[in-house]
Amino acid sequence: MRKRVLALALVMIALLAVTAGAADRKLKDTLRVATWEDLKTMDPQASNFASNWLVQLNIFDRLVYEDVEGDVHPRLATSWKYLDDLTLEFKLRNDVFFHDGGKFTAEDVLFSIKRGKANPISASTFAAFDADHSVIVDPYTIRLKFVKPYAAVFNTLSGGRGSIVSKAAVEKMGADVFARNPVGSGPYKLASWKTGTEINLVRNDKYWGEKAITKNVTYVVIPEAANRVIELETGGVDAVFDVAANDIKRVKSMKGAHILMGDSNRYMTLTFSMKDKLLSNKDVRYALSYAIDKKALVDAVYEGTATVADGMYPSTVYAFKRKGVIPFDQAKAKELLAKAGYPNGFTMNFLIENREADIRLAEIIQNMWAAVGVKVKLFTMSASTYTAQGNKYQAGMRAGNANEPSNILIIYDSAFGERLEPNDPELDKMLANAKTILDSKKRAAAYGAIQDYLYDIRYTVPLAFTPVIYALSDKVEGWTCDPLQQIEMSKVSVYQ
Repeated sequence: MRKRVLALALVMIALLAVTAGAADRKLKDTLRVATWEDLKTMDPQASNFASNWLVQLNIFDRLVYEDVEGDVHPRLATSWKYLDDLTLEFKLRNDVFFHDGGKFTAEDVLFSIKRGKANPISASTFAAFDADHSVIVDPYTIRLKFVKPYAAVFNTLSGGRGSIVSKAAVEKMGADVFARNPVGSGPYKLASWKTGTEINLVRNDKYWGEKAITKNVTYVVIPEAANRVIELETGGVDAVFDVAANDIKRVKSMKGAHILMGDSNRYMTLTFSMKDKLLSNKDVRYALSYAIDKKALVDAVYEGTATVADGMYPSTVYAFKRKGVIPFDQAKAKELLAKAGYPNGFTMNFLIENREADIRLAEIIQNMWAAVGVKVKLFTMSASTYTAQGNKYQAGMRAGNANEPSNILIIYDSAFGERLEPNDPELDKMLANAKTILDSKKRAAAYGAIQDYLYDIRYTVPLAFTPVIYALSDKVEGWTCDPLQQIEMSKVSVYQ
């Protein structure tokens, strides 16, 4: 009995010590996170980069939220129902205000969708919406119309481009000014933006939902992966996005820091221009695909953190079809080059973005292609700069990150343009049809057929499926391992 009393007393003392320790902890006013590049814009309907959306997510709200399981949850919309295959009615919250004090209504929803259809960057995503015939029933009820059934509607509305902007603010400022001074209704609002250096957000104390735990969030722009980790080590930041595989050991050796890694929807794909005369030859595309040792390439660049791509998009995404890794066969590559009329190879251009993994992949591919007689000129710059200089697309690299097949495969759609320079009417029809199929099994079959087609035609060569990797201070809590890197900073805290 005495032993039990003593044991109970010791437990109570331990609990009191823990409680006292927790009480002593103090929240920091500011969470500092290192990101890999500055934003191109704060306008969600004009955004095409993950680096934009990871900030915008915290400034803007969307009608709904679609989780990793595909389940849809209310946000600005409280409920919804299909009236028919071409009409989807939403009931909206009536207690939401934008950062400038203006009240959110159905007018803002329709305005945001019209902007999505009008902007070339997001037009293909909103192609199925019939904004002109959508109806505002009352300030908090809207009926969205579609030109054809659209299976991915909730994914689009919950994504970055589906963010709802203030109609009044955009019309008052103009699109260019709004892109630097966004007005949303999210848990944070923009405090300042020092181009190329940092972006500062401050808590929206009038947010309709659960208020942000941390008052301020600062995104520190550090392009070099190793330097982002150094900044964590020296205490300059509390968290790091996009940790390179070769920096993982360093983080694990740090006192007071750790790695958080998980499955993602990220993928790396080699792309060929579908309009280039040289690459219009299927034998050439096949030769180039056979000349790459995918496993050696992925092991060298990602050091065991990534998997060799065995399909046209990640296995985490709906309707994935395992096609197998394209074989490495130099003899076959040389045979096909000779058959295509290039027994001595040729010279071609290869455009890559200025990202460490992309550059390393391209350099290794450059050496592998040289082994079969193909010489490569590497151009490291943005796509817009490349085309502005008059250079024509041939080979390139796409680092994608999406959780819906229609969004991933949109790069093959002629309406999309850029890099692949899509030019395949048959494929256009297949892609357009798959979007209209509301029956899940039939839709999966349609996307399976598209993956078969793409694997055979070989406009792209899947290389790797990569995880999300973060480095965090042990004092950070509430950080989730999101497959799209869309971290809701309002739920994250950091202690002194």
